[in-house]
Amino acid sequence: MKPVLKIRKQFILDPKKIEAIKKITKAKTDTEAINKALNIVIENSKIKRMLLSIKGKGNIKDVYGRTSR
Repeated sequence: MKPVLKIRKQFILDPKKIEAIKKITKAKTDTEAINKALNIVIENSKIKRMLLSIKGKGNIKDVYGRTSR
């Protein structure tokens, strides 16, 4: 596995947001919380891009007989 390059940065962040992210992600440190939040944003972006790429493709059959609106 390739080692990950890490760099030190300084940011001015809202402590309430960091605490909220720590609770949501169950992170023990601020750094861990921010890393987890960044990972979530990156993965959500990949999911969104994938969903947009398949939008309108395929044929979904409504097995319950409902009509589309």
